[in-house]
Amino acid sequence: MKFAVIGLGQFGFQLAIELAEQGHEIIAVEKVERTVDEIRDRVAHAVIADATDRKAMEQLSLHDLDGVLVTIGEDVAVSLDITCLLQEMGISRLYCRALNLRHERLLRLLKIENIIQAESLAARQLAKRMSIRGATRHFALSEEFAIVELETPDFLTDKSLGELDLRKTYGLNLVTVKRPAQNGEGKVMGVPRPDWTFEATDQLVVFGTETSIKAFSNRRR
Repeated sequence: MKFAVIGLGQFGFQLAIELAEQGHEIIAVEKVERTVDEIRDRVAHAVIADATDRKAMEQLSLHDLDGVLVTIGEDVAVSLDITCLLQEMGISRLYCRALNLRHERLLRLLKIENIIQAESLAARQLAKRMSIRGATRHFALSEEFAIVELETPDFLTDKSLGELDLRKTYGLNLVTVKRPAQNGEGKVMGVPRPDWTFEATDQLVVFGTETSIKAFSNRRR
């Protein structure tokens, strides 16, 4: 798909790169020339422009994109100014970063449906991950359910998936297992069979309730 990322602070810069690495065509927009030069070779288009300037924005053909992301990271007034300008231009697929609660309320008054709460989301995800012993990644599907990557608890080592019966005993589904490879990265082993035997260095990817995952990870033997 095609996206424009307006504002290349730390969040916007990284977001543009992540989207580009996933194969999307990215227009990165920033008025600081040095920042544009840093990202130029990593996205399809890098543009030096003042996003509050309507003439500059109209030259970018934003109506043809799948989404325009306003990721200004410091100035609420500038973020709102750009958002209002894009709305006046008829850009409907807007994604706006909220810097604080007041900013979020103002964006909602502007009827922005796609609000990015980067800091609060990151803090919430980190808190949930830290509350699960051995968790290395955490993806919340809802307030109740999550997919978590975690270290293999001690009591699983050298036992098979069939004899443990994680679904019956812990209410968990084992999605897959990552096992260290020679290059140091984890190799995804696919869907584990009942005779799969766990090793101490395995990384498990499990699905279940937050409560079930915590109980499972906190058991030591």
